[in-house]
Amino acid sequence: MRFHRWVLLCLLFVAFGVGGYFVARHAGSSVQTAPKPLTPPRDPFAGFDDAPRTYGSGERPEVKIRLDSEALEKGAIAGQRSIVFSDRESMERFLANIKGKGFSVLCRIDALNALRIGFLSSSDLAALLDGSEQTGFIFPVVVPDLPDGTVQPGAVPLGGGLASWLGIAGYDRSTWGNGVLVAVLDTGVSPSSSMFSRTRQVSLVDLPTDLSTLNGHGTAVTSLISQVAPDADFLSIRIADDNGISNSFLIAQGILAAVDGGAKIINISMGGDGYSSILQNAVNYAQERGVVIIAAAGNNGINQIAQPAALPGVIPVMSVDAVGDHLLFSNTGSTSAYSAPGYAVNAEGVDGGTVSFTGTSASAPIAAGTLAAVMSNNVNKSVTAIQGVELINSNLNEAGAPGADGTFGGGLLDLGRVMQSSTAGIVDAAVASQWIVSDTNGLTLQVTVQNQGTAPLFNVPVQVTTATGTQTMNVGSLTAGKIQTFNVAVPATAESVTFQSSIGVSSGQSDVNPANNRRVDVYTPPADQ
Repeated sequence: MRFHRWVLLCLLFVAFGVGGYFVARHAGSSVQTAPKPLTPPRDPFAGFDDAPRTYGSGERPEVKIRLDSEALEKGAIAGQRSIVFSDRESMERFLANIKGKGFSVLCRIDALNALRIGFLSSSDLAALLDGSEQTGFIFPVVVPDLPDGTVQPGAVPLGGGLASWLGIAGYDRSTWGNGVLVAVLDTGVSPSSSMFSRTRQVSLVDLPTDLSTLNGHGTAVTSLISQVAPDADFLSIRIADDNGISNSFLIAQGILAAVDGGAKIINISMGGDGYSSILQNAVNYAQERGVVIIAAAGNNGINQIAQPAALPGVIPVMSVDAVGDHLLFSNTGSTSAYSAPGYAVNAEGVDGGTVSFTGTSASAPIAAGTLAAVMSNNVNKSVTAIQGVELINSNLNEAGAPGADGTFGGGLLDLGRVMQSSTAGIVDAAVASQWIVSDTNGLTLQVTVQNQGTAPLFNVPVQVTTATGTQTMNVGSLTAGKIQTFNVAVPATAESVTFQSSIGVSSGQSDVNPANNRRVDVYTPPADQ
């Protein structure tokens, strides 16, 4: 298949970022509370191309340039719009009408009857439209070097522990991902990487002449998918330059190229701000063809998921550390998201060596690799991408506030549970979360236990120890995957306090994972409490 490139690169810098590299080391674990809303980042700076100049003999005609304040106010690229037409005939008629009138066709997506148009005057553009079209802004999207937020003290780096974290360390994974094509929309894959022989490359943005200078973000992202599903094939679609700069129209192009190229999973470890109608149309195109899109939630530490992860039809992925604590730089706000490691995760660099990868950019490909493994392995056999998502959703580990919440989404990925989900009789009782809720009446410790096995639990004891003593409660019955929460009142405190909870199993049962039967967390009150 031949891919045509219609590329205009704008050098833009925005505050809404995802992904990146960051190295630090801490240790510890703490009881977590709902994140406080933070001040959103400043609107991204939007630059735009100089108006084209006409040079010729005789008098130079006057060029009227009007500031595109509407786009600038929204943080979009000035002097550009996406236009989606109702049919091909309407699009071709528009193209004929704009000839010689100061408009530039910067790109087109024929499958969507869509154009990316450059103009000098938005009013002149509006005069050529009849109202049946769908017009939208084009937003900058970037891959920054570092998360914009912070890694909290006590966060635990993952390092090389990804297989253990996912619960698959004991599995033969050599064929996982076989027959699954995963598209990675990013900066490209280095020819020195271990994945290159299994990677087909499409460049919507030109590669550097010296490939040793390639931005390593795309290589690191692809390597994490490969760690989980080592037999998967890759379609690397370069939609960002080596400064990590792209835009929403290029991402839409990349999605179409991925779907038409046969990918069943698309990973997007970058993001920006601002709703893009053309990008939503591209997501819909993928959904209609059974393709699953997974994207990074963003690194601004705010209660707002980045674009395109926030779009309906995209699965956002938020970041936790090695012990499952939410990382403060990770954006929140989606109850349908996944949570996966995103702090100091070992990945592959452009030279084939190991780099430490921090950010939701690292978390998203772990989810994509999990889905690729579920779709093709020696346990579940072959399932579609949609069926794979359903299996993952049914086997997420509870975290944070009881049930799906905006901080952890649906829960923590657990590929091991997915692989065991069809095996009857597995006993695995877990203390999944200790979560503090503060109100005018004081503090409440919410202890949530979960049946992470496949056998039902009956008459299971739960013990909770706080500063006021130990309470014993009982789980009457709990079927596979379900949770039960116990609320324990605790006195308000200005000092750090330790909470400990444990769960047993029924007489005659043997728990396959005793390590998650007990949880100890330290709660430190906020400084302003």
